[in-house]
Amino acid sequence: MNRRVEISGLAPTGEGIARSADGVGFVAGALPGEEVDAEVVEARRRFWKGRATRVLRASPDRAVGAHARGCAGCDWAHLGAAKAREWKRTLFLETMERIGRLPAAPFGELPVAPSPAGYRLRARFHAAGRGSSARVGFFAPRTHRVEPAGSCEALGDGLRSLLPKIEAAVGASGAAVAEISTVETPDARSRLARAVLAAGADRREAHALASGLAPLFDGVVVVDVAGSVAGRQGAPRIDIPVAGRVLSATAAVFFQSNRFLLDRLVRDVAARAALPAGRVLDAFGGVGLFAGALLDAGHAVTTVEADSAAVELALAARTRWDAPDWTIERSAVLDFVSREAGAFDVVVVDPPRAGLGLRLAEALPGRVRQRLIYVSCDPATLARDLAALVDRGLSIREALLYDLFAFTHRVEALIVLERDSSP
Repeated sequence: MNRRVEISGLAPTGEGIARSADGVGFVAGALPGEEVDAEVVEARRRFWKGRATRVLRASPDRAVGAHARGCAGCDWAHLGAAKAREWKRTLFLETMERIGRLPAAPFGELPVAPSPAGYRLRARFHAAGRGSSARVGFFAPRTHRVEPAGSCEALGDGLRSLLPKIEAAVGASGAAVAEISTVETPDARSRLARAVLAAGADRREAHALASGLAPLFDGVVVVDVAGSVAGRQGAPRIDIPVAGRVLSATAAVFFQSNRFLLDRLVRDVAARAALPAGRVLDAFGGVGLFAGALLDAGHAVTTVEADSAAVELALAARTRWDAPDWTIERSAVLDFVSREAGAFDVVVVDPPRAGLGLRLAEALPGRVRQRLIYVSCDPATLARDLAALVDRGLSIREALLYDLFAFTHRVEALIVLERDSSP
């Protein structure tokens, strides 16, 4: 079913908004001020979702070039970079008000740090088919149809040039592959890959896949659907320099993905934590991304992380740095906060997209002596959490945005909160 609609705005989830007798429509690939033909892909009682199939009247903000004509992994590939940053700021503030009931004033000017193209240190590709029909790329929006990723300007040139060879290696192995994740150094000289097999793949195919991918990467691991290693070749880790220190990374463990803004984000967190030396809680600390800069500021740092693989890499960094003031706890953050008494001078939190959750957001203020620094990749869960933190005696003092996910509607935020000193 197709509908011809006028686009009046952008939704926080990135789609163009259309209003009609059929309810509100959310149209992927459409921009405010445009008239488009939209294919309806989902219809509900009060709203529908679709994608633009033809632009009859284009916005002056529409991007041009090969990337803009189609990248399944970048939902704002069609929106010019400068205008995209303006919209990210606008939609961020709108989300703070709509979900958190937080006015714009405390967030200040809210600058958005720009990112060049080719920024991704980490990438995840989906795969489908076997043999000569094997395909590797991104899922088309709201489908499991794999589309090529060769036009994606979020990827570096080196990785993009490898995509046909990766696809060929998957096909030659005969393996049924679900996805392939990669991580590379900021200079793109070293890369690792992790392939996840689909159900039905056998060990012989796993070894063939590892052997086929090995010439393309410094290290390859192939795992089955249960996560057990079925094949491995080459280096297990690569080293990534961040803000004057070196961390280890694998294709299986989370690491911030923007090679150009990584140092800036870490140094900005460290600058906001630059209080007299004290105790710092580094919650959801991962492999130790912020811990090094916090140690450099003279703090005693306690990193709390639930993922065992990330903790292993953090422990390796502690040994490398010879950092006796760095304590690493493998634990859920809520469990740690519930059992550990005492407060921290500074608390840094960098949770996954789901955010802190209300129980942790309600418990954390009681552990903050001076300042809480919240790093977030999801404005909606951030707004919910900030509302709870503010209700419990913390005040927003500063906010920064980073275009860590250029060509998409997503944005990274850094929010500084302090204990409210008002009577």
